[in-house]
Amino acid sequence: MALPQAEDGDGEAPAEEVDFEALAYQAYAGFSLGAPQISLSPSAEAPVLVQVPVWMWVDADDWEAETATASVPGGSVTVTATPSSVSWDMGDGQSIDCEGPGTAYDPGEHDPAAASPDCGHTYTSTSGGSVDVTASMSWTVEWETSTGEGGSLPELTTATSTAVQVVESSSLATTTR
Repeated sequence: MALPQAEDGDGEAPAEEVDFEALAYQAYAGFSLGAPQISLSPSAEAPVLVQVPVWMWVDADDWEAETATASVPGGSVTVTATPSSVSWDMGDGQSIDCEGPGTAYDPGEHDPAAASPDCGHTYTSTSGGSVDVTASMSWTVEWETSTGEGGSLPELTTATSTAVQVVESSSLATTTR
C-alpha cells in the first residue's frame, strides 16, 4: 500500500513511500490458519475411564509456522504466524495449558498407565454423557519487510473440539481359598 507524496520543488513527484505496517496488516487479514487436529489417548472414539491418564497432542503438521506475503512496488512484507501454545478445555471445568504440541502417545514406547510428560489430564468423575474437549492453539505473529523493518501483530487463535465420553468402571476384588 503506497502513500502518494506531494511534488518536490522541481515539479516531479518523488518515489512513493510504502506504509509497511499497513501492508503487514493486509497480509495478516489474509491469513487462513487451519484448526488443530486433536489427538487423544485413549482415543475420543472410545469411552475414557475416570482415573486413567489422558494424553493430549495436536498433529505435528499443525505445529508449523505459516507465512503470508504482500507486495507492492517499492517493497514487500512477510507475516509469519508461529504456534506458541495450546490451551485445552477438558469439558469438566478444568483447563490445561501446554507450551508445545504435546507428546504423541506411542503404545510401543509409553506405559498406558503413565501420565503424559507434557500435556495430559485425568478425569476424576464421570460426565453423565459426553463432554466437549476443545483445543485452542495460540499463534504469535511477526512481520518483516524487504528493507529489514518489522514488528509484532496481535496474537491469533484457532480452535477445534471433539466429544469425549467419560465413564467409570467399578471392580470387585475377591480372594479364593
